[in-house]
Amino acid sequence: MSLAEQLFQHQDSESERAIAEYCRSHKEQLFKFPNMAPTFDPKTKKVYCVYKPRSVEDLMQVMVGLSKKEVKNNLKKYGFWEHRNYIYQRLDLTETKKETKKSTNSADIREPRITNLSKLTNFFSFAFDTDASVFVHLLNKDTGETYFQPIESLKDEVKLSSILQSHRFGRNVDLMYSLSTFKTMKSATDENVFSIPLIQIDVDYRKIPEFKKNKPQWVWELILKSEVGNTIPHPSVIEYGHQLRLLFKVKDLYVKNGSKSSKNIARRLSTVFANRLAKYGAEAQPITSHGRIAGSVNSKDGSIVQIEMFGHEYEIEVLKEKWLDPLPDWYLEWKSKTKKKGKVIYLQNTYSLNKKRLRDFFRIVNYFHGDMDGRRFLCFMVRSHALLLGYTPAEAKELMFELNDLFKIPLNQSIIEQDTRNVERKQYFYKNETILEWLCITLELEEKMKLETIISNKEKKRRNKVKKLKLYREKVYGDPNISKRQLIEEEKQTIKELLKEEYRKIEICEILGIQPKTLQRRIKELKSEGFI
Repeated sequence: MSLAEQLFQHQDSESERAIAEYCRSHKEQLFKFPNMAPTFDPKTKKVYCVYKPRSVEDLMQVMVGLSKKEVKNNLKKYGFWEHRNYIYQRLDLTETKKETKKSTNSADIREPRITNLSKLTNFFSFAFDTDASVFVHLLNKDTGETYFQPIESLKDEVKLSSILQSHRFGRNVDLMYSLSTFKTMKSATDENVFSIPLIQIDVDYRKIPEFKKNKPQWVWELILKSEVGNTIPHPSVIEYGHQLRLLFKVKDLYVKNGSKSSKNIARRLSTVFANRLAKYGAEAQPITSHGRIAGSVNSKDGSIVQIEMFGHEYEIEVLKEKWLDPLPDWYLEWKSKTKKKGKVIYLQNTYSLNKKRLRDFFRIVNYFHGDMDGRRFLCFMVRSHALLLGYTPAEAKELMFELNDLFKIPLNQSIIEQDTRNVERKQYFYKNETILEWLCITLELEEKMKLETIISNKEKKRRNKVKKLKLYREKVYGDPNISKRQLIEEEKQTIKELLKEEYRKIEICEILGIQPKTLQRRIKELKSEGFI
């Protein structure tokens, strides 16, 4: 089904019908060659097959014996560039001295690589055990590079190796990962948190004079002997290098829409446990905090980050009941009291908002019959909002191409795909005023195009005014669409009848609920029309 048509009529596209017919008639060939993908050519209206490797291993099979240059071209062509180091190693292709000099500065020091990837993938599989399509925020604190990765990529040894050897994280210094998962790749903020699988306690023991010269393993042994089982539960994982970090794995602590309870209990656990370990320099951490990737280097002292897993998992109710002090007697009574109602602000659902914005972009193009400026900007916004709506990267790209085909002079598909590819890493949500200004849409055009959500504040106020007027007329006159002229004419007929019955003007004003000046004006109009 065409993605653009799904937004309006949910009808099958010509390309999908042609591809479906091709698959039915060439079933045996496609089964025999699974890497051949049917592709529809809109110009010739024909379907032909192109080679599309399903994995890194499939691509390597056809690149055995190729030169380094040919391998590079294939990696870029089929979108496996991030896996280049892994493929070079498997194909026994080493970098030349010229390439090594170009990729690293002479002042840089080669840090030890992360070698125990199986242990790291086991840790990520244990920590992020959800099947939801959510993301983990990766951060290179040394360079400031930031990136979101699907949790499944961190559980796959090949993909994780490619990520950690990419240009963003290749230096292996101060590599960090978020302890919470996020709904989208938009931001690593409190509002975007999907679940809180790990609760963190940072033990900065070096600021305590008596522990300053000790190693983190020694401090951990002291905490294990004195505190674990008495004041805090046994950590699920400990991380140590420069200092010490305790991680507690919590089962199914998801953040529900509009609810703060999960976030509050996570913050409370972190705060209470940190207070009980305060003499060791422990500090509570926010739910959006990060841990260090095992095997990376801590730039503070050059230590290698290590982790030790114990495998403990905790139900949130068990932690609350066993390890938190009971709430005060007044709390439940205070919570049950009706709070004073203030100004209520209704926030539009992000799913419906993104869906309406996508429809508006297509309305704008259709209104101008594709003959307009701002083509690249519109393609960029459609691809970005499609990802925010929950489309897969392939579906978002296809929807962008469908919009591009509506232009009188479409952009080159390969160029526009490359120019807008960065939205797969980070989505953008511009203000309505920015979009309207970029596309040169005036107030008059806003009203004519009947856009759903991409409107200015003035147009919004005008629509609210019309809506309130209709509600008033529905309530008073029983017809929300009755015009002002009709109301005036009915008012004049009533005045005419009341004057015939010799009502006084003051009485007529009271009956109709109008001002004396209004009555005088209506009588003047009746006289000019010859009715009185």
